[in-house]
Amino acid sequence: MKKKNFLLCFLVFFITACSSGYRAALKDRIIKKNSFSEGIEWSHTWMVSTNKHDLPRVLIIGDSHVEGYYQGVAEKLGNKVYCCKFTTSRSLGDPALIEQLKALFFSYRFDVICFNNGLHGVAYTDEQYNHYLPVVYRLFKKENPGLKLIWVNTTARRVGNNLSEFDKYNVAVINRNKAVEEFARLKNIPLIDYYSISVNHPDYYKNDGIHFNITGVEEEANLVATEILKVLENTKKALKQ
Repeated sequence: MKKKNFLLCFLVFFITACSSGYRAALKDRIIKKNSFSEGIEWSHTWMVSTNKHDLPRVLIIGDSHVEGYYQGVAEKLGNKVYCCKFTTSRSLGDPALIEQLKALFFSYRFDVICFNNGLHGVAYTDEQYNHYLPVVYRLFKKENPGLKLIWVNTTARRVGNNLSEFDKYNVAVINRNKAVEEFARLKNIPLIDYYSISVNHPDYYKNDGIHFNITGVEEEANLVATEILKVLENTKKALKQ
């Protein structure tokens, strides 16, 4: 009898292990199949005061624009928060971005997330990009209880060395921003409108038509820092009521 029970338990364990292994392998194949790499892929994780919990923890997620304005935001927020960043060339539409964020949230939790994603991933259709809006939203909320989320739309793309013109991918930026605006309205998420500012300020750009110069970076930092402080202040008021 004991031998039969042992064999039954072993069989259940073996089937479960095989099933789990199959699901993991299938998930890996799906991610690879639907993930398109650019010529250079990169990411940068910067977590500060990781063992302290006496201040709100803020995470700014984005691309090279965030790389440019993160330090300015951190300085403006000063000792009011622990300001962290995660930047990547991966885009919504790319399942690899979701896996990157899952790995990050395995170790860290945040009170405020400021999310700015849309310049990269030109290989993804509007539908693929839009599909991941609720996916990343659910991930943020699931892994960060009580989270306050801020969304930032995408800056315009201009033609390098001809900043009065928009490049061919700017249509995709416009479409992505429309989807972000609708989703933010649906979920009552504060939205920072970088696009409108960038359209009216070609003087904010470097000659590559993508990145901002010092003046543009300063404006981005001001907007993000102001919105983060506003969200934190509103949270304090809500707790006092």
